[in-house]
Amino acid sequence: MEYNKLYAAFTDKQLEKEFLEYERDSTLKHLRPLVLALGILFFLFVIPDYFLNPSARVFWAIFLLRTIYLFLIIFFFIMLGKKEIQANLQDWISVYALIVTIFYLLIYYQYEVSVATSPFFVQSLAVVVFILVFFSLDSHWLHMVVISLFLSAGFMIVSYYRQEGIPLPGFAAVFVYIILALVISSISAYRINLYKRMQFINRRELKELSEKDVLTGIFGRSKFDAELKRWLGLARRYQYSFALIMLDVDDLKAVNDQHGHLVGDRVLKEFTVLVQGRLRSSDVFARWGGDEFIILLPDADLDQAVQMADRIRDTIASYKFSHGDTVSCSFGVSGYEEGDDHIKVVQRADNRLYQAKNKGKSQVVSEG
Repeated sequence: MEYNKLYAAFTDKQLEKEFLEYERDSTLKHLRPLVLALGILFFLFVIPDYFLNPSARVFWAIFLLRTIYLFLIIFFFIMLGKKEIQANLQDWISVYALIVTIFYLLIYYQYEVSVATSPFFVQSLAVVVFILVFFSLDSHWLHMVVISLFLSAGFMIVSYYRQEGIPLPGFAAVFVYIILALVISSISAYRINLYKRMQFINRRELKELSEKDVLTGIFGRSKFDAELKRWLGLARRYQYSFALIMLDVDDLKAVNDQHGHLVGDRVLKEFTVLVQGRLRSSDVFARWGGDEFIILLPDADLDQAVQMADRIRDTIASYKFSHGDTVSCSFGVSGYEEGDDHIKVVQRADNRLYQAKNKGKSQVVSEG
């Protein structure tokens, strides 16, 4: 796993994109209500502001800032429901954290000096809470570090210049506590980011193992069944066409008996590569079991599937395998017919493969 230690993300941009898409649904499930709840709560702090700020001018300035902030959060909440925003969710979360920071510092700056030391110690707790919340959000780790540093530095600077009577030991203690909260939260978030990505890689690899055949590296039966059911649904709903080719390596048992199973396995690997070279990128090629394989041809009719089977048969027949001899293949071809389910369409291809074997092998059968 290539991991960028500075950004706490995969170095492979495509892999990082897949991870973010994987995490997006679970993130949105709790993020939207959380954003709205925190926005409303932040606005409601205008009530204690009324009692803490005897100056009407200061109170109305704070009220205006909190009101603007609330409207921005409501807008943000609505935008999070749109797909174009969700595609860049982490960037928008960073924007949200930055908006919270800016408005918090602007409001804190409005507090009058006469309120003395009480706002400093109370608001320092708010800064710690903001830092904890920021790092709990599924956003860019480095963005949260920078925003939290900006919040911490801004708070200490505003306090130094705007609040009088703060004892130096108290000021230093608050600074240390905020830095500790920032360091501990950033390390914890970093480790969680790493763990989530390791978990994603492990699940991805397990999924690939469950979908792919170990020997040949192509899809296994479970993945093929899933794709076939998907295309059956499309065919029924939108009248799409598709076809199946079931193919079998003729006399592989003789190769195993004469040269050993390792040579037989090598023949299957070479055979797989040859077939893949003839397929389109949209085709689904899977090992059905033993020396039987199956191909799903999306947007293809029976005639096109027969032509594909003929090309594959000719390619295999003209190739000299590593054991020093050629092999042949038999093919059963079927197309989707109205009323088919996944069993019927496969069974039809399998029956035709059986007929091809009975006709002397190295045959393509598409009828009967």
